[in-house]
Amino acid sequence: MPNHMANVVHTSGIEHSREPWVSPAQVREKSQSWPNKSPRVDMTYSGVASFEEIVNATMHGFNMEYDFSSAITAFGMLARGNAYINKLSLGQDTPLVPPLPGAIDGPKARGLSAHGRFEGDGSMTRQDAAIGDNVHFQPKLFAEVNTWPLLLDIVAQLGDDSPSTGPHSIINKQSLSLFKFNRFQESQASNVKMQYHIGRLFLSYAETGIVLKIFANGTDGTLSVPTLTSILRDQRFPDGWFRRSSPATFKDIVASTLAVFLSRPVLPGANSPSGIYIPDISIPGFCAFYANLASDNLPGALLNTTGVLKDNVDFLLKAIHNIFPRCPRADPRGPANA
Repeated sequence: MPNHMANVVHTSGIEHSREPWVSPAQVREKSQSWPNKSPRVDMTYSGVASFEEIVNATMHGFNMEYDFSSAITAFGMLARGNAYINKLSLGQDTPLVPPLPGAIDGPKARGLSAHGRFEGDGSMTRQDAAIGDNVHFQPKLFAEVNTWPLLLDIVAQLGDDSPSTGPHSIINKQSLSLFKFNRFQESQASNVKMQYHIGRLFLSYAETGIVLKIFANGTDGTLSVPTLTSILRDQRFPDGWFRRSSPATFKDIVASTLAVFLSRPVLPGANSPSGIYIPDISIPGFCAFYANLASDNLPGALLNTTGVLKDNVDFLLKAIHNIFPRCPRADPRGPANA
């Protein structure tokens, strides 16, 4: 596993593959988090990739800064992949990614789309696992008739104007804030098993920071409805889309995420068995968020490893800690097979 890659410092259009495009649904059930292609780095159509391949793809495709991309990828690899063979399924479990040696984290490496750890309740694009489809993109959350106002409905009211895509066609923090608040209310009301502790809450809202800072067109820094539709629903970079000119850092995403969250803040917590939302007793800080991810959401069995697996686990844990330099290092202590 590498320890450095060069960051990209200019805008760039996306080189679409000359091969006929294949929908991820036609190949395997992939996570919606990662588009299928990026310039100069073709992600395998198997839906399985190494740490290096994912970091390369996110850097070249979205100009994510190396440490930020490495931390996200490292968490995904430790939470849902096989760090021994350096493989992670971007969707569901597959024979291409066997369990860890000795099945120390259960009989399957369950892939990024598995509920818990990496993915969870209150998503922008999927239903909660306890009440619906938490794997596939959900149009009813995006642009179809539903009980709750949907993202594109909200943008049509609160979005900014654009001379090229029309009035109320640019997604902004106001529209995302209302949408995420509605998603929280919908999940809390309909999912008696809702879990929204600090780690999940921040990851859920970080979707908005990534949307605003990474999916925006690098030519003008705005995110239009057609662009977001192409990336999220169709899993394609739209024609004429350019990545941002400067690397997107963790600080960039945190600032954008907080701007959305603080417009309509919610408390971390979880539903009781009777469906009553119980806020967590204390309001944890930034280091508590890191500890929740790296300790509570990673299996403690990872600390009892040797050889190549231990070396890889240590590398990945360090990659996560690199974006939390002021926090004490957290070690995995969560349950296995969760």
